[in-house]
Amino acid sequence: MNDNQQDEIHVTEHIYLSPATTDYAKALYHIIDSNRVFFSQFMAWPKFVKCESDTANFLADCFVKHQRDQTKTYVILHNNLPVGLLSFNYIDKNNKTAYLGYWLDSKAQGKGIITQAIQALTHHYAVKKIIKRFVIKCAVTNLKSNQVAKRCGFDYEGTLKQAEYLNDAFYDQNIYSLISNYI
Repeated sequence: MNDNQQDEIHVTEHIYLSPATTDYAKALYHIIDSNRVFFSQFMAWPKFVKCESDTANFLADCFVKHQRDQTKTYVILHNNLPVGLLSFNYIDKNNKTAYLGYWLDSKAQGKGIITQAIQALTHHYAVKKIIKRFVIKCAVTNLKSNQVAKRCGFDYEGTLKQAEYLNDAFYDQNIYSLISNYI
């Protein structure tokens, strides 16, 4: 078993999380490209991903940071096919806090994949006593992301006014947290 397989997180019979590597660049770039308009409503980065090598470079950087425990980025696989990413975009080691980010192919949405993946990821790191506090920040207008946080058991903590600048406008951001009982 290689290091990546040891770091995989089993979610369900059909869903698992695998550390992001350049092996997934082609499939993930295709998802990004076909969802570009949809993703751009809520995230700034899609406009900067112009070719498969941009995705490969991003994944290579994620892999290095994953190995160094600076961030954790996982490819979400459904029936062994990549359908999105789930990550700890920032880990505050001193406070055992991780900030989650995620995106999912629009074709894979509405099936509970992201909800189950987040629950498995947070459980995995909570049980290992690595992370105590998990945080999701999302635009107030991103109704799907707000619902995901609630379905995953995250508590609403408040709203940051004009905290996110996207598409030449400022958006209020809701903050949700999940506190582990394992630590």
